[in-house]
Amino acid sequence: MNGVLPAHSVVMQEFNTRYGVVQLVLTIFLIASFFGQMLLGNAADRYGRRPVLIAGLIIFALGGFLCSVAPNIELLLAARFVQGFGASVCTFLPRAIVRDVFTRDKSASMIGYMTTAMMIAPMFGPMLGGWVTDNLSWRWLYAGLGFSGLLLTLMAFAFLNETLAERTDSSPRLSYFAASTVLMKLRTFIVSALMMSGAIGMYYSFLAGAPYILLESRGLSASEYGMWFACVAIGYLSGNLIAGRFTEKYGVRRMIQIGYVPSVMGLVLFWVFSLWQHPLGLFMPMLLVALSNGISLPSMSVTAMSVREDLISSAAGLSGACQIAFGVLVTFMLGITLPLSDFWMLYVMSTCAFIYFIGMWFGDYFKPDHR
Repeated sequence: MNGVLPAHSVVMQEFNTRYGVVQLVLTIFLIASFFGQMLLGNAADRYGRRPVLIAGLIIFALGGFLCSVAPNIELLLAARFVQGFGASVCTFLPRAIVRDVFTRDKSASMIGYMTTAMMIAPMFGPMLGGWVTDNLSWRWLYAGLGFSGLLLTLMAFAFLNETLAERTDSSPRLSYFAASTVLMKLRTFIVSALMMSGAIGMYYSFLAGAPYILLESRGLSASEYGMWFACVAIGYLSGNLIAGRFTEKYGVRRMIQIGYVPSVMGLVLFWVFSLWQHPLGLFMPMLLVALSNGISLPSMSVTAMSVREDLISSAAGLSGACQIAFGVLVTFMLGITLPLSDFWMLYVMSTCAFIYFIGMWFGDYFKPDHR
């Protein structure tokens, strides 16, 4: 998702299209991930984690290779849908697998450590993507993702064990619609989905808006953008390490409360630095927002997955789909409005922060934690 962003300007020129259309490279990926998480999350509860994960990785690899040979923007976007649908399993299933084998607080801690390792991709992906775009071709970005998908498929086939426990009762596995209906009636799940959507919406706003502001409006090269993006990964990485180290000790509720603080600080700094043309004016506040997400998202995710022990993967997939749906709306809006004014990124991020606040409010997270 991140590694191909520095190629937006080159793709726009090669296919002779406008930025709003090229921005769909991210939006279509998110739409596909939305459907993938909704459908495959329930499938993993019914048929097992291992077969669904392997199938998703194969689809992801195929999508990468199709993107690399796309002759026009329309087929590139179609291939991105295939790629995003397959990639969706990598969003929710690792968390569900962790929740299968650990308690609630321990799961949040382990997800923090796991996401720390996952930060290798956004830390070096845009940097590598910028270098490949400037020195080789943007098509090699997608081919590389295809090969990585094949490698991960082989590793999952060889080393991943099934973690879905056998049911001890005779009740059938719920269908997608039945499981979703049950989950959407639970206040804790709704609150968690709201908080996650607002928090991750700020991140998606930056993903959608920063390339245009920095590459088109301020003239950075793709390589420079990739290097600066490491600040975001460092913030998220630091938050993940904090979550891994302290969540089991303080509990998921306290970590959600702690994580809210740097998010508010980051939003304030975005507005304070809004007229500063240096990349630090965007990446310094975003580092704080990423730090917030790293601290709190593992606990929010585990809270959503823990509402029903028999619907862990369904809850992971549905909550992830809610985030993605919001991300699709955010990226689509910014694709239309950013050419009018760079400030639209800040307007949208502020809206996401308000939704985050609503989730915190209705979840009573502003009250003291008496754990």
